[in-house]
Amino acid sequence: MTLSLSNFKKMINEKSEYLSNIFEVLDEAVFVYDQNMIIRNFNTRAEEITKFKKEDVIGEKCTTLFRSSICQNNCALCMTAKTGELKEPVRFQSKFVRRDGTEGLGNFHVGLINKGNSGQREVMVAITDATEVQQLREELKETRSFRNIIGKSSSMVELFKFIQNIAAYDSTILIQGESGTGKELVAKAIHQESPRSEKRLIKVNCSSLSPGLLESELFGHVKGAFTGALRDRAGRFEEADGSSIFLDEVGDLSPRVQVNLLRVLQEKEIERVGDNRSKKVDIRIIAATHKDLMAEVREGRFREDLFYRLNVIPIQLPPLRMRKEDIPLLAKHFIQNWDGLKTKQLNGVSPSALRNLMDYDWPGNIRELENVIERACVVCSEKMIEPIDLNLIQVQPFPNVKEAKRKIIDKETIIQELKNCGANQTLTAQRLGLHRVTLWRKMKSYGIDA
Repeated sequence: MTLSLSNFKKMINEKSEYLSNIFEVLDEAVFVYDQNMIIRNFNTRAEEITKFKKEDVIGEKCTTLFRSSICQNNCALCMTAKTGELKEPVRFQSKFVRRDGTEGLGNFHVGLINKGNSGQREVMVAITDATEVQQLREELKETRSFRNIIGKSSSMVELFKFIQNIAAYDSTILIQGESGTGKELVAKAIHQESPRSEKRLIKVNCSSLSPGLLESELFGHVKGAFTGALRDRAGRFEEADGSSIFLDEVGDLSPRVQVNLLRVLQEKEIERVGDNRSKKVDIRIIAATHKDLMAEVREGRFREDLFYRLNVIPIQLPPLRMRKEDIPLLAKHFIQNWDGLKTKQLNGVSPSALRNLMDYDWPGNIRELENVIERACVVCSEKMIEPIDLNLIQVQPFPNVKEAKRKIIDKETIIQELKNCGANQTLTAQRLGLHRVTLWRKMKSYGIDA
């Protein structure tokens, strides 16, 4: 029986409609093109992802969905249609262009679905939109490192957002935190995110100089103001005009310098030592201290009015023991930035060594971790840092350890403390005055789930 041309066309149309119905129920975006790269089918999900309507693309070349910089006429789509050779589905990732001109990222699955006696080929392409996943990956990278500050813990992610929110304004900032928590890095990040970033951040350590020298360093002096003042000299406040100045360890300022600093904050003007003329300065002050300034105020060692002038925008940095999930990232960062990698291969920290790092209390915070990692990099004899390479000395005993060990810690006490600490065993052990291993053994003996 001979198949007439009209019947052949009818059969093709019915088959095309049948395939279209199948494509419509798929969750993936699907389009079909022929060997001439003309789009023959385009389902509703494809419309949603690309923002093109069927009538916009059916009958058009597939380059409608791609820019010329992406499609070079020899991509996987073209080659599949031209050669008709496809032993297994082709999978690749590529950009595509939405109707509004924005770029998306898609995972493409390509398969040959029809090759008739006439030699006409049709190729089906399924697209999974990977744009959002890629954006999340980029965001994750950003939250792990912000202006050289490393961290993915919730406290650090919030800190990154907070810095971005406050950086644009000139309000005075007071950064408080234990020694080694990264106060200078935070000050640098604030300056770099601010409109003043084109100028250099001026840094002064207030604890490194005597009160007399510090006053001259900050405010400058005129010739003859004191023995050795052979010429006029501009101070750091003048140097920071139009920029930001970072006053580290501001809690160590002498009473006289505190009074002078208060005037700078109130009037935005300075007087050089030995001079009676005032000069306006346009500066933003970022101060930092490891001391509890409110306690210093109560003890009469720090001016209350100066504290409130400095504490306009307070930032409290968490100690490393309160953000231990950042330790693996920090350790990796310090290893990757160790100078000795030019001559010595290191692949990282072994699981057992990492457990030691996670269990340690870190009284010296990030600075101590950096030093421990540097020493381990130097002394390790293998490609992985092992526990024997670490030099961890707990110099800060837990409070009331002896009293805690004398009393019997029952099951209910442990369960309650675990609840209070959000199931954090390390913190629970600290609060109970126990070593973490001792707590684990007690939990095991009492049948408490880890």
